[in-house]
Amino acid sequence: MMITRLSIWSAAIHITTSNTAVLAFNSATFNTKTPSLSVSTKSASNNINRVPFLSSSKTTIFASTLEDTEIESDKALTTDTDKLLSSQPPIPPPSSSKQNGGTGTAAGATTELENLSMNDNNNDNENSSNSKLSWTERITNSGAVSAAAIATAAVNSAVAMKTLEAPEVSKSFIALDTSTDVEDGSGLPLTYDRELISQYWKKERGALNQRWSYFVGKAVPFLTRLVTLFITEGEINERHIPGLSRQARMDIQDLGPTFIKAGQMMSVRPDVLPQATLDELAILQDSVVAFETSVAVSQIEKELGGPLNEFFTSISEEPVAAASLAQVYLATLADGNNTRVAVKVQRPDVLQTVSKDLYVLRRAAEVFQGLVERFAPQQNTNYVALLNEWAIGFYTELDFKNEAQNQERLRDVLIDNGLIGVTVPKVFNELCTRRILVSEWVDGKKLSEATTEEIKEVTPLAQEAFLIQLFDAGFFHADPHPGNLLLLDEPTEEGHKVALIDCGLMANIDQADRDKMISAVIHLANKDYTSLVTDFMDLGILPDDCDKPTIIPLMDKAL
Repeated sequence: MMITRLSIWSAAIHITTSNTAVLAFNSATFNTKTPSLSVSTKSASNNINRVPFLSSSKTTIFASTLEDTEIESDKALTTDTDKLLSSQPPIPPPSSSKQNGGTGTAAGATTELENLSMNDNNNDNENSSNSKLSWTERITNSGAVSAAAIATAAVNSAVAMKTLEAPEVSKSFIALDTSTDVEDGSGLPLTYDRELISQYWKKERGALNQRWSYFVGKAVPFLTRLVTLFITEGEINERHIPGLSRQARMDIQDLGPTFIKAGQMMSVRPDVLPQATLDELAILQDSVVAFETSVAVSQIEKELGGPLNEFFTSISEEPVAAASLAQVYLATLADGNNTRVAVKVQRPDVLQTVSKDLYVLRRAAEVFQGLVERFAPQQNTNYVALLNEWAIGFYTELDFKNEAQNQERLRDVLIDNGLIGVTVPKVFNELCTRRILVSEWVDGKKLSEATTEEIKEVTPLAQEAFLIQLFDAGFFHADPHPGNLLLLDEPTEEGHKVALIDCGLMANIDQADRDKMISAVIHLANKDYTSLVTDFMDLGILPDDCDKPTIIPLMDKAL
């Protein structure tokens, strides 16, 4: 019977009676048939000053399926630690040590984190003395990191043996088109279809593994730097945040459209990330390189089935906006009135790229979930489910016909509720396809570019618009970042001052959940935290077995 086996060089720590840390490298074997991990240790005879996390060796995972049928090892399951972990710095030794009553000086270790704004060698002694962790504690922690590396590789191996399926949509809140339309050549669905996407993943296993290897090559060195800083200094000091954020942004740009979209989403989350990181990720909003207009014109003609001048009398020479999934042109319709419109054109081949990236993210989420379950079983968050919902929404954003339907429906919701102040541009359905969206042009600026006074004036209008969507219609814009809210240059004839654009990601909430949410808002306003906790349990925000007596006073303090 073939078993999954992981052979890796691991650091084993031995602390001598004189408190001198020495390191011996030993081979550790992980057997997935047993829950234990055995690492033999052996004392070393000489002291060392530089302690890498992993030895300079090749870490190879040999995998079998869960049914013990052998599969071919591929490049994605072989990681060269010399290459991926080459950026790991050693843990600096203490500036001085005393052994057996004598005095000895340890040589300062040159770090490899200078590009992350770390102090140079001249500051090693100061950094060491100010660190919250002792030298012995750092060495012990580095052994924990090695064990964690082994566990991570083992979880990755287990995930690699699974046949990952595309997310199920039965429990999704995303508003999407359920009809089936397949792209020529690739076999990928133009609308979200779980079965067809899963078939594509199986067919493109080699390409998916190659993409996974590229992702790991970016992720592992970065995460290693985070762990290194935490071990050497006991925390991620604020002085390192700009450098780490810059590296993260550069890696995201290298990884392409899917990751850029995720980075853009996180760039408006001050509740999650520090300001320096938000500023760096904000660069992603304007850093996307546009594709050639000639390519866009060819795409338009192919989608609409005729020459450009059959539909438009003019089109801008360059895109007025370029995003990770598409770019927008200003055009005039061949309708006799030269009506100005915005033409949104999807990037070529983005469907295949996104499909592969969703596999990579799904696999990464599975690995992360496995590590959480192993090291923090008290965590109740289902990270795979969170990724699944995001993945469904992201894939759906590639369906511009679905976006046109969403935009038209949202426009009708606001009109039917008599809202004055916020509008949604009209859609020209006869010119919309899965890859082309044509809608009314509006002149304005992003709300993020408006003055404080301007924002203050329109905030009540925007609030009312979203309360109508959320509680009355149960159909709401799920991506309302500042770039999707335009402050109009001049009010419209109807008195609208704000335009809500980009309806690719919309969500539905049924009446039962809306009633629970309204109940929660009322209890929050009345500071009835006992009832609010019950509302959160009914909504699934808190688990049914949560400790209410403990949570209620904490909620009272927080709110």
